[in-house]
Amino acid sequence: MLIRFRVSNFRSLREEQQLSMVAAFKENRKDLVHVESLGLDLLRVAGIYGANAAGKSNLLEALRFMQAAVIGSHREWPPDGPIAREAYRLDAESRTRPSLFEADFLLDEVHFQYGFELDDKEILREWLYAFPNKRRQVWFTRDSKRPEPFQFGKQLKGSNRTIERLTRANSLFLSAAAENAHEALGKIYSWFSSRIYSSGAATREMLGIPFTASLLETRRKEILDLVRLADLGIVDIKIRERASVEPRGRAMSSGWAEGANRVLEFRHRAKGEQVAMTLAQQSRGTQAWFSIAGLVVRALEKGSLLCLDEIDASLHPYLVLELLQIFLDSAKNPNQAQLLFNTHDTTLLGHLLGEPGLHRDQIWFVEKDEEGASHVYPLSDFKPRKQENIERGYLQGRYGAIPFIAA
Repeated sequence: MLIRFRVSNFRSLREEQQLSMVAAFKENRKDLVHVESLGLDLLRVAGIYGANAAGKSNLLEALRFMQAAVIGSHREWPPDGPIAREAYRLDAESRTRPSLFEADFLLDEVHFQYGFELDDKEILREWLYAFPNKRRQVWFTRDSKRPEPFQFGKQLKGSNRTIERLTRANSLFLSAAAENAHEALGKIYSWFSSRIYSSGAATREMLGIPFTASLLETRRKEILDLVRLADLGIVDIKIRERASVEPRGRAMSSGWAEGANRVLEFRHRAKGEQVAMTLAQQSRGTQAWFSIAGLVVRALEKGSLLCLDEIDASLHPYLVLELLQIFLDSAKNPNQAQLLFNTHDTTLLGHLLGEPGLHRDQIWFVEKDEEGASHVYPLSDFKPRKQENIERGYLQGRYGAIPFIAA
């Protein structure tokens, strides 16, 4: 589980910003995950609010960049650079200043902290600490300014020095270690590679629909349960071969592209019979829900962190609320998966749909200052009362992070 994430000098996130999944209010809640070894309660869900272009997506993108660096810096980044890190560009100093990424996470009941700093040319610093029984163990540190850049703790067994020689200046040691079968670091790498799923609004249907379709054979019941939960009138989904005389139709933004030999077939109930309809004949809402269904199923199965940019895109507020409830319910989410998203849907803050979809410590804001730099802060900083009308307060500007409309 994600505990905290820190980032600085990435896109609009100029100064260091932090998002925490540590609960601020306990109040005998059933939606929290108590971690006895840390003495902490962790959130399963967190939502990020802010005006358009405030930097909400950049926060999720920073986590995605960190994941991509861990997975691919050794194998995929060009050996001679540069590193495509996207530093803050609105002042000259930031364009040359290092970018920082750090994640605290829980793995096998142990708290780990992994992070790195880099510029356009090289990895400047990299570190990994473990905290068994709340005591810090240094597994490795890296500092390009030291005569011997790498230092390894006695707890980190393996071919450390051999892998050090294979690690380029512009690739992460963790990435190189995983590529060279370092057993102890393999599980740290796996947390980034298989415990974080991300979906951007612009590419969700293009990538999500084929992903969900690929799971139909092995996870049909779970996917159908999610689809039926949305009350879309769909009773079954099948993949069939396209008939030779069947028109292909126009290419779809959903990613089930023109020219494919397979067809997604949605069977709807209608007056005692089932009517088959193609993906193109489904509503935008149905396509959007189906596109995230596979990610939800896989995240719940693995106990992963699911990051959704613009969760409310083409989805009714009731569906968004239902998705939150799935992650908050320990019976439906026994593996302690987490959901992190951004949205403009203020109904999740209020009582219009019943009880608020988000608790007071599950709400985060992003706001830009006059220089165009984004600032991330939690609602809990305002110490809201338990019965406070959060939706009204947000729309009235009490917590900031709303657009300023010029007269």
